[in-house]
Amino acid sequence: MSLFSSDLRPTEITIVVALISLLILLPPLSNLWLALDSPWFLPYLVWFAIILLSFWLQRLLRKHAV
Repeated sequence: MSLFSSDLRPTEITIVVALISLLILLPPLSNLWLALDSPWFLPYLVWFAIILLSFWLQRLLRKHAV
């Protein structure tokens, strides 16, 4: 089954990634990765993961746009 079937459009995928990013950054979940005993670089890793996911999504959508 292809990632881009007729039922799933690139706009919907982008919205899903944005909602997942917001969910991770909302206060109830951010308390989990901002705990006092977590390493100092953990917030940077979370942001890096969101940026990489966005980059990967844009490359994937650009490749299938043609």
